Amino acid sequence: MSKFRSIAGCCVGMAPVALEIIWNRAVEFDDGMVLVNIPVDKETEEATVRMNYPDTGYISIKPKQTGDVAVRVYDWMGQHLEGRINGIACAPSREGNLLVFRNVTAGDVVELEHPVETAVVKETVRGEQYSVSWRGCDVVDIVPRGEHLRLYQRDLQIPKYYPSADDVHFTGAANYGPTQQAQGKK
Repeated sequence: MSKFRSIAGCCVGMAPVALEIIWNRAVEFDDGMVLVNIPVDKETEEATVRMNYPDTGYISIKPKQTGDVAVRVYDWMGQHLEGRINGIACAPSREGNLLVFRNVTAGDVVELEHPVETAVVKETVRGEQYSVSWRGCDVVDIVPRGEHLRLYQRDLQIPKYYPSADDVHFTGAANYGPTQQAQGKK
């Protein structure tokens, strides 16, 4: 049993490291090119990146030095991709899974826009079936939602629902949630 605990402890301890690696590589700068690997809001020494997921398929990149700007393209972005620099339409080159905007001047605003649709995917986890709603790169809903915390409430048009202590009923150790833990209930 102690071997299992040490392996599990190792994996849990590595999760923050993995997340840090992903965060650090979301926007990179290499050989004069700003590369947006993951659409996130992030500011680095080389660029400011803003996005508007899950509401719209929109990314803007403002490089802080002159060079190339590349955006990694994913299947969920579709085929209708519109590029602009300072509001003027342009046709970036497609290089593998990258859209590359060449010779962008420092301070220019590079924009990439595409339609974004909600895709519902059926997933089975631990024998339970879920419907997962994706908008672009974001999960916006999961059904069934769960008893304690409804983590995926990303639809900005619908007010979030937070269960009260009266809404939560203890039905076993597997669903002993944060509400009971905070109140010391069993």
